[in-house]
Amino acid sequence: MAGAKTPEQERPPVIHQYREEPIIIGDPEALAKLDAEEAEEPQIPIWDFLSESYPKIQAFDSEHGCQVLVIKPKDIGLLPRETWIYGNNSFLLHGYYNYRYLILARLENPKGRPRYILGVPGHYYSNEKYMASMFGFPHFVLSKKQSTKDGRFGYWYTDVRLEEERIPESLRTSAPDAAS
Repeated sequence: MAGAKTPEQERPPVIHQYREEPIIIGDPEALAKLDAEEAEEPQIPIWDFLSESYPKIQAFDSEHGCQVLVIKPKDIGLLPRETWIYGNNSFLLHGYYNYRYLILARLENPKGRPRYILGVPGHYYSNEKYMASMFGFPHFVLSKKQSTKDGRFGYWYTDVRLEEERIPESLRTSAPDAAS
């Protein structure tokens, strides 16, 4: 048994890794206290906050009723994080710079949760339809008010999730200036 290995020789080598202890910066207890205070602060649904803070328009009708708010690209930062991508969307910005507003709408649903949409003003033409869809706004709704020229004005829109989002009630007192 000249070639036989001892049990120690058969075990794979053990590699020891160097682990550095984390360096704590700042005061973690103070951060924990701030988190606890924030958790205790009264929360309100984000739609309630927005509908109190932003102007409303009658852009279109919905079968069960709707509320339509006028917003700007900067206001997208108040919406849920997955919606923030639209704040730098070329199609949205193009529509905003042409018409100087965007819409955020709540469509009522008597059989369930309301539906929320983010809309960009525009016209229903095939080239605009292609671009809108390519940039994430695949749907279109005609506006109640139409130009006598073409009757194609309305809003390219996409659905956004808003129903469960809540924000601290203290933001009511520091509501953004929707007019600026």
